[in-house]
Order: sequence, then structure tokens, then C-alpha cells
Amino acid sequence: MELDERIKLRQSNLGVLFNPRTIAVVGASRRKDSIGRAILKNIINFDFKGTVYPVNPRADSILSIKAYPSLSAIDSTIDMVVVVVPAKYVMDVMREAAALGVKAAVIITAGFKEIGPRGVILENELVELSKSANMRLIGPNCMGMFNAYDNQINATFAPRPPLKGKIGFISQSGALGVVVLDYATDQQLGFSKFVSLGNKADINSPDMIQNLGDDPNTEVILAYLESFNNPWDLKEIATRVSRKKPIILVKSGRTERGAQAAVSHTGGMMTEEKTLNAVFSRSGIIRVDNVEQLFDVASAFLKLDLPRGDQVAIITNAGGPSTLAVDALISQGLNIADLSITTLDLLEENLPEEASWVNPIDLLASAGPNEYKLGLNALLEDQNVDSIIVIFVPPLMIQSREIAEVINQAAKKRLKPVLGVIMDKSEFMKEDLAFPIFTFPESAVMALDKLTEYAMWRQKPVEKYVNFEVADEIRTIVPDAKKAGQDKLTHDQIQDLFFGYGFKFPKTIIIRSHAEFAEFIQGPIEFPCVMKMDTKMVEHKTDKKGVLLDIRTVEELNESYASILGKYTELNIPVEEQRVMMQKYYPEGVEIALGVAVDPQFGPILLAGSGGILVEVLKDVTFEAVPVNPERARAMIKRLKSYPLLLGFRGADPIDLDQLEESILRLSQLVSENRDIIELDINPLLALGKGQIPVILDARVSLTRLD
Repeated sequence: MELDERIKLRQSNLGVLFNPRTIAVVGASRRKDSIGRAILKNIINFDFKGTVYPVNPRADSILSIKAYPSLSAIDSTIDMVVVVVPAKYVMDVMREAAALGVKAAVIITAGFKEIGPRGVILENELVELSKSANMRLIGPNCMGMFNAYDNQINATFAPRPPLKGKIGFISQSGALGVVVLDYATDQQLGFSKFVSLGNKADINSPDMIQNLGDDPNTEVILAYLESFNNPWDLKEIATRVSRKKPIILVKSGRTERGAQAAVSHTGGMMTEEKTLNAVFSRSGIIRVDNVEQLFDVASAFLKLDLPRGDQVAIITNAGGPSTLAVDALISQGLNIADLSITTLDLLEENLPEEASWVNPIDLLASAGPNEYKLGLNALLEDQNVDSIIVIFVPPLMIQSREIAEVINQAAKKRLKPVLGVIMDKSEFMKEDLAFPIFTFPESAVMALDKLTEYAMWRQKPVEKYVNFEVADEIRTIVPDAKKAGQDKLTHDQIQDLFFGYGFKFPKTIIIRSHAEFAEFIQGPIEFPCVMKMDTKMVEHKTDKKGVLLDIRTVEELNESYASILGKYTELNIPVEEQRVMMQKYYPEGVEIALGVAVDPQFGPILLAGSGGILVEVLKDVTFEAVPVNPERARAMIKRLKSYPLLLGFRGADPIDLDQLEESILRLSQLVSENRDIIELDINPLLALGKGQIPVILDARVSLTRLD
């Protein structure tokens, strides 16, 4: 099913979750400290415009509203249920809801897959039931959801009601969700929608990113996520939505992946950070380190237009904070703008002699509203300046409010982003200003860096991909192998698959017995040649001395054959697995490693690097998320430390970079169209001279395992 069809299917019945006419809270309670009571109270107090029904078999009324012993006892159509009963009763409630035609459920209850195998079984039953009833599901193990518009629902147990605003928030952690809502209220930041995903049994982060992307009341999407599922859709949906509005995300866990066994070069080279960066840089997702940064960046996006470029001007009344700002700008990769002659002349003529009118502009501690207004207006008109950071350290004689009003008037002109650093920021927390205020310069620079990063991404053209023609029968190789119970492709299947996608192998002969070898050496032999082990029981054949190169005589052939059989014996490889591969030897060219590993959260990540054993020794590798377009394929090649070797080094002929780039593109398409591949290694791929297609000398392909 194509992405547009999947999106339409997944989004078609989400509306009832965010705009129900009737809600039943199953597990509503009269007990003051209970979650069921808190959710019912929040729904009522947030002025839900529909009808809410408490369900509790041991109560006649809750919060002065008639209670019902069961869902079936309610004489009305129920659009959504909020379930707050113990885990052992959840399935009974959900079966009753399904029978009544309920189309949406928010399951607050914990005790599902997060507790282990028993919970996994229970959650799987829940998913199957909701699918069969066409019922959309948030949770389980979540803190609920919130929608400030339409019928206005606060179906969370947060102790303070969220403010109404333009932020859409996705949280995987329920506990953190409570903290986030509370912190945002303190910062006077409001939400359009808030969803605590919990275990993501049904509704997941791609679903919500798409939903918030389409929501006219959401301007900025924020997320705290611990893991990702549905990686194919995540990248594509995030890329589409980022073209319309920013996605700012905290992803917990910046440490390298633990001791996870990786059988391939590609898997061993990948880390959590490299994978995240490859995916996020492609999708336009803005990553920050913590929740405080999340809202600092959100405030900048909500108040400011995107900058045209990365040239920044600083105006200040104190040298220390401006020095901190300059250090932060440089470390983030932003640039200190060179002010125009017109600006410099204007400042020199109107500022005190002791002031500094080069960037950063130091107005001195005595500067008041007039000096700030002069400097700001000059910078707004300066075409060399893309963004402005205004720093004010309040001295005793000048009020911060006066300076804030000058900054506000400049920001309202919306000629370019203006960010304020005012040390007594708290004074302005409840005021609706046209610019974001920060307490320290580093926070302002961080927010501006993310604003600029996103602006630069938005300026890039939409990526276009090359699509090579592939015969239909080639696309059946992987599915047929999967149906046959294989977790790896055979040598013949690998050759057929790669040939079908336009790759080239050297002339290859497989020898399965002494008799076949004796017959082989009697015929015409193309020297020089290569002899290799050909068994799936040995992963890294070079390490086991199972690859012998540059064989030039029949005598060397005999010695090499005996040597490989001897290695098979040493390794206790069964006779039926003792195959020997003969291939043409290429004395010229540069060895390249290409590979793909499918991350369970982010999908396929493509690797290019130095080939042979150097891929592990030098770790000279680059990564890109699949699919890869021509520009990214060429960039991968150019980022390699070994790139000079490809151009011809010390008299060697250069390799054909166009052909190598095409190999990366063909591999990207191969993996995109064969989603049962979880790991793939081409090592080495021999890149050759002008007009020659690179040659695969060794390749392995692993498939998803059967359940």
C-alpha cells in the first residue's frame, strides 16, 4: 500500500478521538485522590461541549453527575471511552465498548507490554480487538489526551489545566507529560493538542505527526519520544510535515548502542547517534537535548519568522554576556555578521566615543531606550544581518520594561528575527510580546541556531529520487526466500537479485567436489583469478584465510584449493558446505564497502566506506537514511577520508565516480523495494576506471526472521 493510502486509512477515523460528542469515563471514582476522579473533573472543568458519563458500578453519582454501572447501561451512543480500571478488567470493558460500536478509546491503565510477556499477550489481544471493531486507541499506560479546540477535551489527570495555544505535543512518557504541561503553563505557553502515547499499541508518533501537521490550530509540533516504530512511515511523514511546520523533538538516550551482536560490517559501524542524525537531517526534524530547550526553541518558532541566512548581529550593554553569545554562536556554527559601511557610519556618528559599533555592538551600561532603538533600527535595515540578539543587563538607573518595549516595537516590524536576553525575564512572563525572551545568551543562541537550521532545510529543494527499471520476477526473489523459511539469501539468489538491480559480478564458478575441480583445471582458465570459501557458515572469510588473490598458474590453483579445503577441515565445516568459488581477479581499482542495516526504529540506513578489512580498521564510513538521492549519494562519497584515492593517487587512474554514485542509488532502491531485508553487505565493491561498472566481489543478505 502506498504512503498516501496508508495515511488516509490511519487518519480517517482519528477525528472522533479529538472531537467526540459523548465520553464515558470507565473507572470514574468518588475517591478524591484517584486518577478516575481527576480525569472526570478535568473533562468537566475544561468545559467539554458534549456529554460525559461516569461509569462505576458502586456509585450512584460522581461530582454531582449520574453514574452508570456499565457502558451498556448508558442509553446513548458513546463516541469515546476513557478506561481507568485495573488491567485485568480492561479487556472486559473494551469488549463491551466494541459491542456498542464505540470508535475511540484512551486507556490510562498500566500493566501491559511494559511489564513483560504476560502483558504483551494482553496488549496483543487489545490490539486485535480494536482492529476488528475499527476502534482507534491511545495507550495503554498513558496519561490521556487534550484538545483545546472543537469540543474542548482535557482527558488527562494533570493537576493544572493546560493553556490554550498553538503547540501540538506528543509524549511517550506519561509522567513526563504531567511535568511538561505544568512547565509550559509556568512559561505561559499553550497547547492545541496534547497526546500521551504510552505503549503505542495503536496510535503512534507518525500518526500524530501527520495529524498535527494537518491541524489548522497547530503551528509548532513538539515531542518527547523514547523509541520509534513504523520507521518507513516516520521518515516520509516527518519530511512532508516539516515542509509546512517545524517538528522539535527530544529523543532520550544519546549513548552508543549497547553490546548488541552485529554480524555484519554495516551493523557494527552503526550507532544510535549516527542513525538518529542520518534520519533527522533528512526529515527536517529539529533535535534538542532536554525539555527546557524544547520550549525555548518553541517560543522562538511561535514568535519569529525564519531567518534568510546565518549572519547574526548582537547588541548589548555589557561585554561579558556578549562574549558568551559570540562563543556560543561560533560553537553552533552561526556567523558574526559584518555590518555594512552605512550601519557602521551611523553608529559611529550617534554613539558615545567609548562605545563599540562593530559587531557585537556594545552600547555601554549607560545606554537607554534611545540608544537601543538607534542600534536596532540600523540592524533591521542592514542587508548583511539575518538575525539579531539583543542583550540587556539591567543597571539600577534604567528599567528593563523600557528596553523591552523598544525590542518589542522592532520585532513587530517582522523584518528579521529579534531575540531578547533580559536578565530579569520573569517580569515579562505573562506579557504577550512579539519576541522570545531568554535569561542567558546561550539559550538565545541555541534557539536561534535551531531556527536557522530549520530555515536552511526549508530552503532546500524537495529531494527527487532516481528510479531504475527492474523486472517483476526480480522482486519475487526476497519474498520467495522468506516463504521458504530462509533467513539469508543463497549465493545464486544474491547474484540474481543484484544482477536484476543493475549490479555486476565477476565471472564466477562454484566448485562443489574434487571431481569438479579436476574437470575445471583441465579446461581454459582465465588468469589471474581469485579463490574463496563459499559457505554461509563462515561470515568473515578473509579473517579465516579463506580468500586467496592473484592466482596466476595451475600450480598455484592446486595449492590454493588444498589450502582452502584445509581451512574447512580446521573449522569443522561439513563436507556439503565445503564449496569453493572461483572468480576473475582485478588488479586495478579501489575497494569500497557498501551496506545497509535496518534499524528497528528508523528503517534502513545505508553505509559507504573504505572496502575490505579497512572498513573496520579505519572506520572510514558515511551514513545516509534510505532512500538516497543523487546529491546525497555523491556527498557520501566525498565525505570519505579515502576520497583522494578515488580521484587517482600518485599516478593511479581515477575511478568512475558517476558509476559508484549509481551503485549507491541502485542499492537504495533495492532495499526500499525489498523490505524483508534487514542487513546487507557488499564488501568489497571494486570501483573501476572510466566507463566501467563497479564489480561486487562479495555480498551477503540477511532477511527478517519468521515469527
